Amino acid sequence: MRSCDFRKFKNCRQDSFRGGCKVKVSAMFVMLVAFCTGLALTASISPPDITLNIPASFGTSVTVKSYRKGDDILNSPPFHLITSAPMTEYHGWFGPRTADPLHDYPWSVRVYAALRKKVIAAYETASDGFEADLNEAKQFFGWDQVATFDTFARFTRKHFRWGHAVSFLHSEYQDGPDGGAKYVPDNDHLTYEVWGVTREQQYIVVASKARYLAKWASREKYRRAQAGSRLQANRDMQP
Repeated sequence: MRSCDFRKFKNCRQDSFRGGCKVKVSAMFVMLVAFCTGLALTASISPPDITLNIPASFGTSVTVKSYRKGDDILNSPPFHLITSAPMTEYHGWFGPRTADPLHDYPWSVRVYAALRKKVIAAYETASDGFEADLNEAKQFFGWDQVATFDTFARFTRKHFRWGHAVSFLHSEYQDGPDGGAKYVPDNDHLTYEVWGVTREQQYIVVASKARYLAKWASREKYRRAQAGSRLQANRDMQP
């Protein structure tokens, strides 16, 4: 098993991340994913052997858990979340934990011992987040037949020493407007995500962090975007 030290890379570039409130926090999160993922090749039936050396700002209430295929990671009956592949998860908070969901910043880094063609296609061919259409519950927890309404922004390709990835802002809703329209994303449903495939194409890395954009603070919830539009063409939906 290999490990690495975040502090050695504190002066590294922000890897083309752009924009908005808390740019430095998200750039630090990208570096956490980029430089603190130590992977050792293991049998595909075993949870990945991964080590993260986590900076103090992301070090609140960190837990490390490993799951085998078929394990319930939620463990909260009657609700279940069954993983379809062996997985190791780091979970923590940026800054202090708070009861205010708009100012609470949990993060997770999950490494799956599995390969998904859709994740490869996202990096190789997708033109935006809508075309990539990555949803962790659908890819790894059997929710592929469950209807969700997803909105994406800031789709970017990234290159890490462990592999290649895409990043984006993601909003997910259980119910959506009729006629194929989209909701304007809001802070209650916003995450910054990084999805990648390791170079040996044995693991999928999915990292996510809750986001809050100050310029969205006054946005009305569940507001429809212009029919048929995408984020790139709709000013109302731009971060």
